[in-house]
Amino acid sequence: MRRQEQLLKEISLMLERQDMLSKLTENQCLDEYGYSETHCIDYIGRLELPNVTKVAEHMGMTRGAISKMTKKLLAKGLIEKYTLETNKKEIYFRLTGQGQLLFDEHEKRHKRWEKRDMEFLSRYSSEEVETVYKFMQEFNVYLETQIEAIAE
Repeated sequence: MRRQEQLLKEISLMLERQDMLSKLTENQCLDEYGYSETHCIDYIGRLELPNVTKVAEHMGMTRGAISKMTKKLLAKGLIEKYTLETNKKEIYFRLTGQGQLLFDEHEKRHKRWEKRDMEFLSRYSSEEVETVYKFMQEFNVYLETQIEAIAE
C-alpha cells in the first residue's frame, strides 16, 4: 500500500476515533445537534449583536444557509429574535435558556478536548508541529475547493 493511501486511512481513523471519544466522554445533550447547529449557537453566544450576516461570515457559510439554520434553532427554542429600539429593521439573535445550556456545554467540551490533545501535541518539536500544521492548512484549502466545486 502506498504511503498516501496509508495517510488517508490514518486521517479517516483519527476522525472516527475523535467522534467515538467525544461520544464516550461527553454530555449527551449536544448529540442531537449537528456540527453546524452547535457552532451557530456558539457564534450567537459569543458575537456582539449577532445577525445572519455576522454569523455567516464567521462560519464561512452563505446567508441563506444561516437563515435556514436559525429558523430551525428558533423552532427548537434554542435562540430568539430581537431588534434594537434604534433599528427595528435589523434582526438579531440571542440564546434562550436552553440555548445557553448548549453553549456552555459546547464550551466545556471544547476546553476538555483542547487540554487533552495539547498534552499529546506537546510531545512534538515546534518544527514537527509546523509541518503538520502546514499540511492541514493546505488540505483544508483543498477540501474547501472541492466543496465549492460541488456546490456550484
